[in-house]
Amino acid sequence: MEKYIQLFEKLGIPEKTARIYLTLLEHGTLSISDICNKWNLHRPEVYRALPLLEEEKLIQGTIKWKRTLYRALSPERIEELIRDFERKNAPIVSELRQKYENLSSDISVSYQEGKNAIARVFDDIIETLPKNGVFYRVSAEDDVEQANTHLPKDYRERRDKKSLERYVIMGSKAAQAKAPRLERELVVIPRSVDEFDENVSMTIYNNKIAYIDFTHKSSIIIENPMIAEFQKKLFMLTYRNLKK
Repeated sequence: MEKYIQLFEKLGIPEKTARIYLTLLEHGTLSISDICNKWNLHRPEVYRALPLLEEEKLIQGTIKWKRTLYRALSPERIEELIRDFERKNAPIVSELRQKYENLSSDISVSYQEGKNAIARVFDDIIETLPKNGVFYRVSAEDDVEQANTHLPKDYRERRDKKSLERYVIMGSKAAQAKAPRLERELVVIPRSVDEFDENVSMTIYNNKIAYIDFTHKSSIIIENPMIAEFQKKLFMLTYRNLKK
């Protein structure tokens, strides 16, 4: 009987209510007293269950000799309930499938070397972020002016046109070459803590993390929502501690 109970529960019919239907299906027409005696149920429990079974058209009550007797209707009605369940939940399954497909499609790693490897990262930031978007950068350039020569020619114009905001953590040497900007929140790693001059940078934007190695002119872009969110949290923890 348990396999039948599990089916009813999946259709939203509680266990005791399902047992009443199965009892009527097995024993035929019964009164409320008969039903209570079969499963040692209290009358209030049976009174609460019967309207649901009648509403779902699983049982039918008839009055005989001033008593209401109940009988089970055809299990074909269960097939209809299953179809209704599948139809109602199809959109939910579709949404879950879409989430899975989006997650799967949003995971990738790309590596590039050469002249355009660095410019590719800055282009991707501009193209990926929406207007008024935000990105988070950790910069350890050894030579900021030299690093800037790798920027696409129209990078700053496109960035400002989109009104992109950024949070930046930099080493003290690189920070000296940066002029204050309203759209940029900048904190500096003190030289006493670390020189921070490895000549690399990391940028977090949307679902991506991009690493640039300025020395070897190479870049890696990782697209993964969970990893990007994780790195963003680490960035903000560091940023807030440095800003204190």
